[in-house]
Amino acid sequence: MSSKTGKILISTIMSKSIIIIGGGIAGLSAGIYARMNGFRADIYEMNQTAGGLCTAWKRNEFTFDGCIHWLTGSSPGSEYYRYWEEIGAVQGKNFHNYEYYARSVDEAGNRFTAYCDPDKLRKEMMALAPDDQKIIDEIVSDIKKFMRYGLPLEVTISNLYPTVRSLLLLYKYRQPVEELAGKFRNPVLRNLFRIALDWGPMCSSFLLWTLALMAAGEGGYPMGGSLPLIESVVNRYLQLGGVIHYHKKVEKILVENDKATGIRLTDGTEIKCDIVISAADGTSTIFNWLEGKYINKKLQKIYQSFILFPPLVYVGIGINNTYQDEPHSMTFTLKNPFRIGKDEIRHLYFKNYSFDPSFAPPGKCVFTVMISADYDYWKKLKENREDYSAEKSRIGDAVVRGLGELYPDLPGKAEVIDVATPMTFVRYTGNHRGSYEGWMFDKKALTTRVPQTLPGLKDFYMAGHWVSPGGGLPSGLITARNAMKKICRKEKIEFKTSTG
Repeated sequence: MSSKTGKILISTIMSKSIIIIGGGIAGLSAGIYARMNGFRADIYEMNQTAGGLCTAWKRNEFTFDGCIHWLTGSSPGSEYYRYWEEIGAVQGKNFHNYEYYARSVDEAGNRFTAYCDPDKLRKEMMALAPDDQKIIDEIVSDIKKFMRYGLPLEVTISNLYPTVRSLLLLYKYRQPVEELAGKFRNPVLRNLFRIALDWGPMCSSFLLWTLALMAAGEGGYPMGGSLPLIESVVNRYLQLGGVIHYHKKVEKILVENDKATGIRLTDGTEIKCDIVISAADGTSTIFNWLEGKYINKKLQKIYQSFILFPPLVYVGIGINNTYQDEPHSMTFTLKNPFRIGKDEIRHLYFKNYSFDPSFAPPGKCVFTVMISADYDYWKKLKENREDYSAEKSRIGDAVVRGLGELYPDLPGKAEVIDVATPMTFVRYTGNHRGSYEGWMFDKKALTTRVPQTLPGLKDFYMAGHWVSPGGGLPSGLITARNAMKKICRKEKIEFKTSTG
């Protein structure tokens, strides 16, 4: 027996059915690998479109991208690129490679560029702090080691040595950026380095590895952003005969004799299957849909003590100007800070998309601003529609005024201001407390493996950033691929990554 969609023919002799909860990159990847290995696959997605957090939206003439800043594995021939090819994400895509990761400006007007090229980065830091040569040389040398060794996706005998060296570097830089920056004696470099690269409690190894990745041409930005990429993945899944059910919200994962047997939707509909994969929110999955029945001390500790990526206020601005000669990514210190709830906003981080002409009409461009937010503040505010809307407008105006400190003409040229809050993220993705990438890759997460299966529950698997600290699109792809490898191993079939 076989099923045929377009030009792709897939054996369905196995004919076992898999229900996948969530149509983000993890759910779509799981569905693609399921179809390539002969399983029936149905994705249940709560929204009207697939993609999850890998999304963008239009406001008048402008497109605001909520996801991709760079894609790990953008160079043909690399291991990551091969994985992206398997799910149809990168074929035909053009990539923009960055000269630098970000720039920063302090209150005195001092500037710093976090160049991807380690030699350029060294020159930049030495110009600011020649007395810090020892620690500068050490950091630059280790970035070069990251470039040389990489982070292999699969450990084999042949790559065991570079894998071990990379792991040692990850552990060496397990401290957050603020702590690493504290090793500089020069206060100007210390402050600018932290402003440019700080990511809360995230291990600084993640940032150094990212610089190495970009320096090696492995962290490019796919032109067009999130929508064309996710559209390619959706098309790949549909061409393989997969099915997506939209506007379908899960209420419960059905279990019989400690075996996952299907799902119940919020409208009461029950759908049975042989295997369930949750590529959705981890808290909802374990504690709501499975009622916390399949959890051990390790998982309890993870969900109680791991640090979440903070929720965001995400401001998109459509501007009647190009700003083509301005930085694509910058954090600067505000002369006039403003408040959101209890928090004083002293810095603004913005992304300038003038290098991607698909985001705005000719002569115009898009800026986006990400601000870490207090989830409880926004949850309370959402109870009153008028107060919630007024606060969004106030913050949008405050952000535009803040950008005006750097670009005085910008406030008069802002044509569209769009504000998404943590509650927007919850509404569209269901992510716990609006966290946009799950668990932070901090010291604790570095040494803890998050399981993809639950103790005592058969035929159930998880994929996505809740089982891979650090988040990002690669975690969705890799964990989905690993889940399907486990399923194929259990079913005693060879895991395939193509339809050939």
